Amino acid sequence: MSPYKIFSILIIVACFTLAASIAMAGFEQMENVTQAQKSVKDYQEKMSNPVNALDPTDLTSSYINARLIIPKLNVNATIRSDTVNAYNAVYHYPESVMPGKPGECGILGHRTTYSGLFTNIASLKPGDQAIIKDFTQKKKFVYEVTSNGNDIRWDYKTKPIRFSQEGQARLLIVTCYPPGKKQAAWITHFKMVSSSDL
Repeated sequence: MSPYKIFSILIIVACFTLAASIAMAGFEQMENVTQAQKSVKDYQEKMSNPVNALDPTDLTSSYINARLIIPKLNVNATIRSDTVNAYNAVYHYPESVMPGKPGECGILGHRTTYSGLFTNIASLKPGDQAIIKDFTQKKKFVYEVTSNGNDIRWDYKTKPIRFSQEGQARLLIVTCYPPGKKQAAWITHFKMVSSSDL
């Protein structure tokens, strides 16, 4: 066999090996992309439907037998799901999880009207507490501020809030910003640090 034929066969074998390696790498990469797409889809499926942060429309007649207490703000309010506009009360977004459950529990309250419960919300610091007493579950949930003033959603009308339906139990308190205006949604983030029986 001539050296040219041997050289040609080696080149063909090398090209075949290279092509097979590229095909295998491409297949592995495609599996990674498919897995990533599935993860994104799963994540999106575990988020609530979009919510207009400051003007919720899904007012339900379901009854929530619970209170929100924020000692630093002297807040002791009824939690409702049927109206945003009630004195000494806050609104629970039905799209969010119930207090104490994995995911994000969303609460909306006024800053300047209807008792102005969140007038001084900007004064909350990491570690300050919010307590939810759920009389139906007969549980007390204690949350601590993790961030305040870092999440101001100027685009809340075009990019509505979605609440996580899984993970660590968290509380999001939403109010207007600047005070008395609906230009943005101010969101204070809490994490649950304890739960106990009432």
